Amino acid sequence: MEASTATDDFRVRSAAEKRERMHARLIAATMEAYLQAPAGFHPVIDDVIRVAEVSRGTFYKYFDSLDEVRAEIGRSMAGEMLSSYEALFAGVEDYAVRMAAGPLMALARAAMEPRHAAFISRVDFIEFLDGEDPRSVIVKRGLEEARQRGQVQFESLEAAVDLVVGVSLEGARRILQTGALDAAYIRETATLVMLGLGLSRPQASAAVSSAWQHLQQVSDRLHWWRPVGGI
Repeated sequence: MEASTATDDFRVRSAAEKRERMHARLIAATMEAYLQAPAGFHPVIDDVIRVAEVSRGTFYKYFDSLDEVRAEIGRSMAGEMLSSYEALFAGVEDYAVRMAAGPLMALARAAMEPRHAAFISRVDFIEFLDGEDPRSVIVKRGLEEARQRGQVQFESLEAAVDLVVGVSLEGARRILQTGALDAAYIRETATLVMLGLGLSRPQASAAVSSAWQHLQQVSDRLHWWRPVGGI
């Protein structure tokens, strides 16, 4: 009886590991398909299954659509981006600078790594930020701490989150469409977010400038960063 139970447990574990490997294989194939795609073209399922070397039927055992794969990759990238943001700016005492850094990072990365923006734009951030991922609280916590220190002003935390995330996301989508690293656009978008959080124009501009300077100083820790002119 014990031998039978052990065998059954092994089979269950083996099947689960096999599913995890195939799931990861399809995720990796989707990302590779995006890397192989010519500029301006988006991969389709046939491209993914070609890279993964699996059948269409196998794909549909794991995902209902390519959008579902892209959304999952986007959520993973969003979590990674938030972790990177927190690690880079945890030691910055000025919370206005911390808040300005979020939009700046999102917009700069969209210009420097368009593939990232292509996936991030698929994420339902309301669902993600209300989810169980421990990184989902980073934006809310940062805004609340900045408010408690008197560096930003807002009445609704949810509205403040939507402002920061919504503007950053739409800005990334615009950059993805244009394919340009427009310094003036990135600076002004981040500045407008700070204005919306209650800073004056001089305060907002100063926070954006300081955040950008800090990003440049720690850019060697960002695998996606490429040298650009001052923003």
